[in-house]
Amino acid sequence: MKKLITSKIVKTSVKTLLFFMILFGCNNDEVGGVTQAPDPPSTSTFSTWMWNTITIPPYTYPDGTEFGNGLYTNSTFDPMGVSIVGDLMRFKLNPFDPVPSPSFNSPHNYRSEIHTTPWQINHPLGTEQWIGWRYYFSDDYVIDTTSPITIFQNHPGIGGLSPIIELEIAAFDDPSPAQGGEIQVVNVNDRIVYPVQPVAGDTLDVVIHLVYGLGNEGMTQVWLNGVLYHDKIEQTVYTDYPWGGNNKWGIYHHTFKNSPQDVQDSKDAGAAYVELFMGPLRLLTRTPSDPEYKMNAYDLVKPGQ
Repeated sequence: MKKLITSKIVKTSVKTLLFFMILFGCNNDEVGGVTQAPDPPSTSTFSTWMWNTITIPPYTYPDGTEFGNGLYTNSTFDPMGVSIVGDLMRFKLNPFDPVPSPSFNSPHNYRSEIHTTPWQINHPLGTEQWIGWRYYFSDDYVIDTTSPITIFQNHPGIGGLSPIIELEIAAFDDPSPAQGGEIQVVNVNDRIVYPVQPVAGDTLDVVIHLVYGLGNEGMTQVWLNGVLYHDKIEQTVYTDYPWGGNNKWGIYHHTFKNSPQDVQDSKDAGAAYVELFMGPLRLLTRTPSDPEYKMNAYDLVKPGQ
């Protein structure tokens, strides 16, 4: 995405310039013997994933599979936890079905996600990202007031660490004043509940803008359904692991991994089974040398295009 700079030159000046270029044999990048500096190379990458043009190869736990030129499945443990249905990405999570192997690290399924590759992507400090997509909540979706559910995370790629930033569906009073079902932003600093509460059949439009940095050099902005709710200059990396993490989308029911009681509580609430669909995904990544670094790219990645 190269920024072009144009200059207005009157017609007579153009003719004069062309005459002397031909007369003196100037090259395309020279004028009067002075070499013109080329435009700086773009350091942006922009990807759009349209699911009806992509196929996911068969996969099994724990390997997953790469697909769609830059994405990877991460399903624990259902081999159909991530699939494509028409023009939508489908995430489904049933903690009981299929029954996990006794050799696995949990008796319940707890993750159906995709992420960018490679896993340890380690974005350098200062890297900027704009991310946009739309979630569709199934018609039988039930708010789980007993356990939180992560539906987006940015992870540093280090085992045992929590994500750098998450979008999470809040459980009741976790944190206060959540009633359950609201979207909260969780990061290395805090967790904040926002008054957006999807119910069965709803859509959720998400745009996230991140600048990876220590202290006040980091930035997080989160739009939900077109409204900028979270807008903070804040640290967006771990101090001991100072790089931007890998983005993940889908369903991560993290309390299901080690807490059979949490699974039972969700089942009793009629909310153990979760199904979530996602529309086209757009991701823009810039480095500080990019001429459009930190310029507003909301319209480039916003859902519904």
